Amino acid sequence: MIIIAEIGINHNGNLHVAHELIRQARISGADIAKFQFYDPHKIFGPNGSYPNAEALAQALTVQFGFDEAKQLKAWCDQESVEFMASAFDLERFAWMESLGVRRHKIPSRAVRDRELCERILATGGETFVSLGFWTGTQVPYDAPNARYLYCVPEYPCPYEDVTLPLSFAQSVYDGFSDHTIGIEAALVAVGRGARIIEKHFTLNKGLPGPDHICSATPDEMAELSRLSRLMEKLS
Repeated sequence: MIIIAEIGINHNGNLHVAHELIRQARISGADIAKFQFYDPHKIFGPNGSYPNAEALAQALTVQFGFDEAKQLKAWCDQESVEFMASAFDLERFAWMESLGVRRHKIPSRAVRDRELCERILATGGETFVSLGFWTGTQVPYDAPNARYLYCVPEYPCPYEDVTLPLSFAQSVYDGFSDHTIGIEAALVAVGRGARIIEKHFTLNKGLPGPDHICSATPDEMAELSRLSRLMEKLS
């Protein structure tokens, strides 16, 4: 069982908050503390993949550069929790390689960027791939190191929009990237055989930002970690 605390941008651009999130991820039993690194203009700008002026303005306030990424990696090492990040472009993928990450994450918004994805998968390292924006009938990349995650890219995601596999072992998915409110959907996925759970992580669901509402608090993450590992033993 791999539990990923998706800190993402829930640090709200504050390194001290990011440090505390790393510490709490470790205390809560997560295996991985994960971040997101992207150029907001390439995604939300007028010529970006998903132009949205409001999202652009918000994203510009929360993005870290390479020096901050290096510091986050150092803090993760100190806390004995694995550092990982979604790199949305080749420049930020190079950051991850230079930091010597063990594993990579391909986010839903980047899954159709073939050059980026093939470069990441070519490292040979285990790579988690969210399929939230993938509409093909087959998985996008035939790579032995790809671990596909079921995902619905809504923030928050209503329960009625979630159609989890009845058996993850008999599906193309290895796990679940969960954007619902609470931990119940993630636990259902574990009960159906998911062995990778990615859940957004926050110190306070009331903080400003798009992801806090569908994130787990430290107490919720601790319960998710405890119950998931217990359920794995019983399966």
